[in-house]
Amino acid sequence: MQSDMPPESSYQPFRLKEKIGEMMRYGRPLTKGFSRRDRDLADDLRASMLKMYHLSVELEKKYYRKTTAQELDVELEWLRNLVRMAADKELCGAKFAPPLSTHQYETWARYNAEIGRLLGKYIQSLSGK
Repeated sequence: MQSDMPPESSYQPFRLKEKIGEMMRYGRPLTKGFSRRDRDLADDLRASMLKMYHLSVELEKKYYRKTTAQELDVELEWLRNLVRMAADKELCGAKFAPPLSTHQYETWARYNAEIGRLLGKYIQSLSGK
């Protein structure tokens, strides 16, 4: 039986989608531990991660990719701001600790930075055509 996939040596899975999946595997369990007070922020973080994953699947399958890549770029910036808010001590007030620790924020920011680099290179390659 012949497979429709190209030989494994010439086929590489879409790296951007993989990295977004890794970030989701890291961030989603963290949002489950947010307090009731921060539930709306956790919901927004989860929704943003899901939208990014959805856009990466769209990007993988579409013929006209530039607008989808730009939407993904905007969503990534929104997620970065949400993560920054979740780690902001001043936003939570003096009595409460922020939902994300400094270590969790730094780790999540590294995932976002790597996704941003991949997406930037991808957008650059689309513009170069």
